[in-house]
Amino acid sequence: MQCSNCGHSVSDEAHSFCTECGQPLNVPEGDATSTGDESYGSEDNAGDYDYSADGPYSWEEPPPPSLFARMDEALSKVLAPVKDVAGQTWEAIQGVMDDPRLRSRLPGGSLSLLGLACVGLALLLSVIPFVAGIGFIGSGVMLLGGLLVAINEWRIISQPGAQEFRTSEARTLPPSLENLPEETQHPAIAQAYAALTLTHALLMLGTGLVSLLWLLAAFVLCYEQGRRFFASPEDDYDPDAGSLRQRLNRWVVVGAVVCSFSLLLPWARSHTPMFGLSGGEQPLATFTQLTLVLLASFALRHRGLSSLHPIVLVIMAVWLTMWFFLMMSPYTVGPWFFLPGLLTLDAVIGLHLFQLRRGSGSEQQAEVASDVDYQG
Repeated sequence: MQCSNCGHSVSDEAHSFCTECGQPLNVPEGDATSTGDESYGSEDNAGDYDYSADGPYSWEEPPPPSLFARMDEALSKVLAPVKDVAGQTWEAIQGVMDDPRLRSRLPGGSLSLLGLACVGLALLLSVIPFVAGIGFIGSGVMLLGGLLVAINEWRIISQPGAQEFRTSEARTLPPSLENLPEETQHPAIAQAYAALTLTHALLMLGTGLVSLLWLLAAFVLCYEQGRRFFASPEDDYDPDAGSLRQRLNRWVVVGAVVCSFSLLLPWARSHTPMFGLSGGEQPLATFTQLTLVLLASFALRHRGLSSLHPIVLVIMAVWLTMWFFLMMSPYTVGPWFFLPGLLTLDAVIGLHLFQLRRGSGSEQQAEVASDVDYQG
């Protein structure tokens, strides 16, 4: 090989430069041999660097999303239009329920008293033999609870400036009712009564007059008490915002809706042309439906399931599971609709408790580390 600059003959073809003048040699195409500099310097080999030498994970694609992530994304897409429709519906309902013309016709402008009147009328009609009711015990509980809620509501509307839509001053409570124990005046009593009313309304869902009265009572009471239940202060900091624990809350609502719908379906075989007993007619179905209502209500709250004590969550999950296995009939459609909702609720509660346990464990480790740092 001869240098084109000085004409010196280079016998060693491994050199890429002239040993006499130092100029690079022009290697003819086809005569090039493999040298140590070709892998980096030559244009022909540009981009041929073996990236696998950097390790097996350097340029790998990100792992595919998990099954829960894909399901959560699909649920978000489904719930997006539902939230828009729900927001518009809520604005329309709020405009009707807060209409001063309606409130001015109610005692003290209280919707709760209207709901209690609907409950009382439904209980009165249930005395008729051929009209379906909620039973003697259920009627007694609703009657006593409604009386206590009415007293508390009377106490609220009799206070000056308590009601925005009040047209006249309400009479004050008699001294015998004013001196009731302080525990009977807790706002949670009225909220629990609204949840129980909604429970009976869902179990008695139908087209009869009593069913419509229960639906109206549940609608009015849940609107009035729900605004107090779901209200959260603006400065209330939620440490779970955006976390897995918060995203699990909407799955609780999905599971509760599926289970509630299944209670309307047959759960017992019938030897007649008519359908068998529905899930709402099974023993202790009221406790099951109330548990579903409470789970969905707390899941929609600001802090979600974190508002409930872990022991309460465990009791709810155990009760739903035990009731399902005690009442299940494999020959009817109701239990098979209940099962996916039950599995969803149990899985979400289990993950929620696992997140709580892991969070408490990390906090304890952080406290220990801070104590060690403080002690030097």
